[in-house]
Amino acid sequence: MNKWLQGRRGALFFLLLGIGLVAVFMAMEWRFPASSQLQTASGRVEWTHEGRGAIYFALRGTPQQFVVHTKIDGGGKLRAALASASGVYGVSVRYHPGQTNHPGYLPGDFYVAYGLAVGGKEVSSLAEVRASYRRDNLVALVLGLVFAVMGGLRLRLKPFSAGRAGGGTPASRRSR
Repeated sequence: MNKWLQGRRGALFFLLLGIGLVAVFMAMEWRFPASSQLQTASGRVEWTHEGRGAIYFALRGTPQQFVVHTKIDGGGKLRAALASASGVYGVSVRYHPGQTNHPGYLPGDFYVAYGLAVGGKEVSSLAEVRASYRRDNLVALVLGLVFAVMGGLRLRLKPFSAGRAGGGTPASRRSR
């Protein structure tokens, strides 16, 4: 395994890994919706459920169910706002109708919330959500560039050789 990573195959692996991570960054940035693509649903919170890095909830009077990923909830203000809004304050959710989430342990489709207002006061904006996702996406971009440069440099420094993989010798034509 150690020789594999040090050789030409390892260099190609790092180069392709880097290109793949850059492609993941591009796909994630391209998939993020613009403000004009978002729709708004309003109502009172019917139920909430926390689990696996997200808060799932439904509004009375709307057929949609929503999910807020807790990576954007650094201070716990979304949790507190949704808890206080249960049946008391009206909630407005901005979501993209084409992007759903399926948690597996809750029935139905959940739309990703890109903005949340409780009682007319904005708790989470599209800009905050975008900044939170962008931090994660930039990690993929930086790692991708590092691996691609590392693989490219290793390929450039390792000359092409006609030898066998792993430095072995060709088999003898003579049989014993």
